[in-house]
Amino acid sequence: MQTSATRRHSLEAIRIFVLIALLSASASGQSPTSQPHSDESLSSKVVNPIAFLTRVTVENKYSPSLWDSGGEENQAEGEFVIPFEAFTRQSLARVKVIFETSKPDGTHGLSESELFYLLLSERSWGTFGAGVTAHLTSQTSSQLGTIAPGPAVGVVVKHGKWKYGFLNQNFLSDIFAETELQPTLAYTFNTRWSAEIGDAQYTYDWKKDRVTVIPLSGQVNRIVSVDSQNIHFFFRAQYNLKNSSGQDKWTLTAGVSLIVQQ
Repeated sequence: MQTSATRRHSLEAIRIFVLIALLSASASGQSPTSQPHSDESLSSKVVNPIAFLTRVTVENKYSPSLWDSGGEENQAEGEFVIPFEAFTRQSLARVKVIFETSKPDGTHGLSESELFYLLLSERSWGTFGAGVTAHLTSQTSSQLGTIAPGPAVGVVVKHGKWKYGFLNQNFLSDIFAETELQPTLAYTFNTRWSAEIGDAQYTYDWKKDRVTVIPLSGQVNRIVSVDSQNIHFFFRAQYNLKNSSGQDKWTLTAGVSLIVQQ
């Protein structure tokens, strides 16, 4: 007979498969859409986390110090952002995959993934998006993989060369329950350079009933063109103000993003 752990693992695997299948079917079932016409420069668009923009991003996060813990750690992330039309509306799908390449305990490999699907609404003042998100953890020797779905909402307002707003994601399950708030604050210098807060996730853990991450960060962006291919380079430095044992203290991130404009 199946043990309860085996049945639970099978159920989680089915739920993950269904979620990914639905997201993929929704995206592939629609004809490719052109990016909407906008007077905004590309350097202004890349600072908007919910921009209707196709991009493939790879970044490396190095944490030279951890709170109340020795050692260092390193993560590599891959992110795919796919805009399309669904239900006669502009939509945005994002898949983020996180690999632990180095940890103090010696473990490494795929650690977690995140997905979201947002219906977008473009306005003269900016962009509004609402939809669903999910956090997936991989199976380890001590626990099974889990999926934590929940609502997501984002607002980005443009004012001259400035952009500000937020992206809120909520992951809710019986094992993993967190709320993440990513504020947006960015300034575009010209068509090539911009600066922003970057991917700073203020995190509340509902299981621990406390805030676990309070990031203070800054990021600089540079757009270059190589044979008509736009490439976004960025560097981010982040400090976690929350002293939580084992959490990253300083994190240095370098990344590159390929921009696909249709």
